Amino acid sequence: MFSTMHPFAGQPMMRFYCIALLILISNVLLAQSADQLVFKQKMELPKGETTAQSAITIAQSFIGQAYKAGTLDVPTKEQLVCNLKDFDCWTFVETVSAMAVTKHSSKPDFAVFLNNLKKLRYRDGKIDGYASRLHYFKEWAIRAEENKIVQDMSEMIGGIPAEKEINFMTRHRDLYPHLQSSETFSAVANYENHLNKYDFYYIPKANVRKIESQIQDGDIIAITSNIEGLDFNHEGFAFRKNGRIHLLHASQEMKKIIISVEPLADYLNRFKKHSGIAVVRLL
Repeated sequence: MFSTMHPFAGQPMMRFYCIALLILISNVLLAQSADQLVFKQKMELPKGETTAQSAITIAQSFIGQAYKAGTLDVPTKEQLVCNLKDFDCWTFVETVSAMAVTKHSSKPDFAVFLNNLKKLRYRDGKIDGYASRLHYFKEWAIRAEENKIVQDMSEMIGGIPAEKEINFMTRHRDLYPHLQSSETFSAVANYENHLNKYDFYYIPKANVRKIESQIQDGDIIAITSNIEGLDFNHEGFAFRKNGRIHLLHASQEMKKIIISVEPLADYLNRFKKHSGIAVVRLL
C-alpha cells in the first residue's frame, strides 16, 4: 500500500528549511523582476547622440528616488548587487553609466547591463571577494579609462596634480568590517600602494567657475577630498541649468536624487571637506 503522507511529514526542520529557501528564491526573483522592469523603462528613453547625453537623460529619470548608503555591503559572500530602487552617490553614477553604455551597445539587454555593471565595479570585471571591488573612485576612473568607457578630462581643462597618498581604508580599519580579515586587509593595502603609483589631476574649487564652459552635460563630476588619505568625497553628473553647471546627484543631505539648487561652484564652497573636482567623460 502506498502512503499518502507528505514526503516532508515528520520532518519539521526539513519543511522549515525548504519553505525558507523557497521564500528566499521568490524574493530574489521578485527583486530581479522589478529591476528588469526599471531597466526596460530606462532603455525606452530617448537615445542621445553620445553616451554622456543618454546618461544625463537616464539620470534625470531617477530624480526623486531615495538615497541609501551601504547597499553593496551585504553580509554574505561578495556578489554583484543590482539595486535600481535606491542609491548612494557612487552607485548612482555607476548604475547610470552602465545603463548608458548598454543603451549604446549592439545588444542593450539586462544581461549586458549586468556585465557592464560588473566591469565597472570590479577589478578586471571579476568578483573575487571584498578586495576585488573598486573601493576608491580614483581607481574606478583609471580602470574605466583603460577599458575605454571614459576619458579623464581633468588635466586637459586646467587640472593640477593631486599630490596625495591614498590610504584611508587601511588607516581606518575599524570602519570596515571586512578589513578585520588579515588577508582582505593585506589585499586592500596592496591595491592602495599600487594606486598611489598613478598621478591624478583635479581642478581646485576656486577655479571651477572659470572652467564651467569646458564641462559638458553628462560629464561625471568627482569631488576631491581634503580628508587625509581619501581621494574623493562625492560623485554626480554635470547638468547645465540657466547657463551654469549644477550637480545631478544622489544627495545624502536631501536623502534623494536631486539637481543641486546652487551651481556646482557654490555647492563646493559650502563644504570645507571638498577641495575641488575631477571631470570624467563617458565615451
